[in-house]
Amino acid sequence: MKFKKYSVIVYAILLFLLSVAFVVYLFPKEKKFQYSFSEGSPWLHDDLMAPFDFPVYKSESELKEEKDSIKENFIPYFIKDTLMLKVNAVDYISELEKIWTEDIMIKINDYDINTFEENLLIKKFDLYKIFLESFIDDAYKKCVVSIPDTVEDSDKFRFFLYKASVSKLYYANSFIAHKDFKDELSEQYRNSGLMHIDSLTGYNIRNYISKNQLPANVYYDKDLSNGILESQLDAVSTSRGMVQKGELIILKGNIVSEYENKVLLSLKKEVEADDSDVNHYLISVGVSLLFLSLYLILFLYLYYHDRKVLTSFKANTFFALQMLLLIGSVLGVFYYTEISINVIPFALFPLLLFTFYRFNVSFIVYFASILIAGFFAPDSFEFVFIQSIVGMIAMYSLKNTRKRSQIFISMIYVFITYLLLHSGFVLMRQGEFTDLMTTDVYLYGISSVLLVLYLPIVYLYEKLFSFLSDFTLMELSDTNNPALRHLAEKTPGTFQHSVQVANLVESVTAELGGNSLLARTGALYHDLGKSAHPEYFIENQSGNNIHDKLGLEESAQRIISHVNAGVELARKYKLPNQVINFITMHHGDSVTKYFYNSWINENPGKQVDITKFQYPGPKPDSIETVVMMMADAIEAASRTLKVYTPESIEKLVGAIIDGQLNDGQYDNVDITMRQISTAKKIFTEKISNIYHSRIVYPEINDKKQQ
Repeated sequence: MKFKKYSVIVYAILLFLLSVAFVVYLFPKEKKFQYSFSEGSPWLHDDLMAPFDFPVYKSESELKEEKDSIKENFIPYFIKDTLMLKVNAVDYISELEKIWTEDIMIKINDYDINTFEENLLIKKFDLYKIFLESFIDDAYKKCVVSIPDTVEDSDKFRFFLYKASVSKLYYANSFIAHKDFKDELSEQYRNSGLMHIDSLTGYNIRNYISKNQLPANVYYDKDLSNGILESQLDAVSTSRGMVQKGELIILKGNIVSEYENKVLLSLKKEVEADDSDVNHYLISVGVSLLFLSLYLILFLYLYYHDRKVLTSFKANTFFALQMLLLIGSVLGVFYYTEISINVIPFALFPLLLFTFYRFNVSFIVYFASILIAGFFAPDSFEFVFIQSIVGMIAMYSLKNTRKRSQIFISMIYVFITYLLLHSGFVLMRQGEFTDLMTTDVYLYGISSVLLVLYLPIVYLYEKLFSFLSDFTLMELSDTNNPALRHLAEKTPGTFQHSVQVANLVESVTAELGGNSLLARTGALYHDLGKSAHPEYFIENQSGNNIHDKLGLEESAQRIISHVNAGVELARKYKLPNQVINFITMHHGDSVTKYFYNSWINENPGKQVDITKFQYPGPKPDSIETVVMMMADAIEAASRTLKVYTPESIEKLVGAIIDGQLNDGQYDNVDITMRQISTAKKIFTEKISNIYHSRIVYPEINDKKQQ
C-alpha cells in the first residue's frame, strides 16, 4: 500500500516535469520586452529614455486605412492593341462579303434576277464595304475602349493608357465605348439601304453583325494593373517619425497616451526583433525556472491539502491533460492563427475540473494553467485577472447543478462577467464608453457560446477516466433504475431501509462538505446484495426466522455474503466503481455483532475465530462512505428502541458512532472530531423527526352518532 502511494507521487512528479518540458519546448525563445504597459494605464516603471534611435511605427489600423485608400483610388491601366485588330477587321468584312455573296446566289436562283439587278446589288454592297472599312478604321484610330461592367458612370471613368513604358491619363468619354461601337455597326447597316432590298439578305447580315462584334483595341490589363497596385502598396511607409537616442519617452506615473503607446509598441518591436545578442539556452533556463516554480507550488498545495488527489494515477493524469489542453489551445491559436486567444473557451476548463473534483483543487489547477497562458496574452495582467474571475464565476454557476440545462445559464453568467470586466478595464484606461464594443467583446461572446461543448466532453471524460458526474448520479438515483427496481421487488423491507439511509446520508454529507448526491446514490445501492437471499435479513422476514435453524458461524457467513453478492449484482447492472465502494465499505472490516457476541456468550473461555464473523472490508475511505457506515447502523438500530425520546436517540447515535470510531473504522478517512460531532447532532435530529410522537385521534363514544 505504501509502495503504491509513493509510486503515484513519483508518477505525479514525472508527469509535472514532462509537462514543464513540453511547455518550455514550445515556448517562444525570442527576446521579450521587459516592460508591461497598456494605453490609458499608468506607467509603473522608472522614467524611460530611448536606448537607441528607432522609428515610430504606424498601427495596423493606420496601415490598413492607408492601403484601403490606395486600393479605392487606384486608377487601372489599359493597353492598346494595333496588330491583331487589323487582322480581325479584315476577317470580319470578309465574312460579311461571304454571307452577302451566298445570299445573292439564293436571290438569283429563287427570283430570276437579271444581270442589271445583280450588278446593282453588288455595287451597293461594294459601297457599303468601302464605308464599313473606313468606319472601322476611323473607330480604331480614335480607339474603342472596353469599359468594365462594374463601372456605374462610364463618362467619369478614368484610366492610364500604357504605351512604350509611358502612361497617360484619359477619361473614357474621350474614346468610343465598345458597346456603342457594336450598336453603331448595326446602325450603319440599317442606313446603308441594303436591308429593304431583300429581307433574307438583310436578316443574315444583321444577324451576323449583332452576334459577332469586333473587339475593343483598348482594354484593361489585369497583370499590369495588379503589379503597379502591389508596388504602390509596398511603397507605403510603415513608420511615421523617429525617436532619437536619449529622448524621453515617458515619465514614471504618467498615463500612457495614444502616442506614447505607439512609441512604446515601436520600441518593443525593435527590441524583440533584434536577437543578435540573445542566448536561447538561457531563455529556456529562465522559462524552466518559472514553470518549475509554478508546478512546485501546485504540487505542494496538493501534497498538504489534498494528498488523496496527489496519490491517484487517474487524478494526476486528468489534471496534466487538462493543463496541457488549455496551454496547447493557447499555443495553437497564438502560432497558427491571426485571432486573439480570447476566443478560446477558457471557462470550459474549470467547469470540467469542478465536475469531477472539489472546488479548491479545481481552481488552483486552473489558475496555474491561466498563469502560463498569460505569457501569450498582449496584456498578461488583464488576461489573468479576467480569466481567473470568469473561471470562478463559471464554477459557482454550476456548483449545485443537477440539470443539464444549467450549462446554458452558466454561458450567460460567463458572458456577463466578461462584459463587466472588459468594460471596467476600458473605462479605467480611457474614461469613456466609446470603445466598449471592441473585437474582444465578440470573441468573449464566441468563447461563452463554446461552453456548449461541456456536455459532450463530460460524457467523454466519464468514459475515458471512469469518472462520475452529477448528471450520471441523478440518473442512477432514479428509483426506476433496473437495479433499484430489482431491489424493491425482491426485498421491499431492505429497499425502504435504503431509502431512509439515503435521506440521512444526504443531509449529513451536505453539512460536512462532501458530495451529497454521490452519498445518496451510494446509499440507495449499499444493500443491493440482500436481494440475492432476502430471507436471511430481518427486515424482509414475515414471522419465521431462518437463522433459528442455523449455527452462529453459518448465520454470520450468510449475512456477510450480501457484500460480495452486492458487488456481483452491481457489476451485472454496470454500476460505476464509486457506487460499488459503498457496497464494499458500508460495514468496513467490522464483525456481525449479534452473532459474534452470541458466540462469545455461548462459548465462554474459548478462542473465537474472528474471521468467520468479520466483513471483508475495506474500511471507508471518504466522507461519503464513512457517513454511509454511520447512517446504515443508526437507521437499523433505531428500529430496536423501545422508547423514542431525544435522549434515547442521542444515546443510541453516540454509542454507535463512538463504537465504530474506537473500532478503527474511520482510520482511512480525513474526518475531524468536529465533523463527527456535527454528524451525531444531525443524525439525532433526523431520527427524532422520523419517530416523533403522533396524536391519538379520539373516537366518538355515542355509537348512534358514529
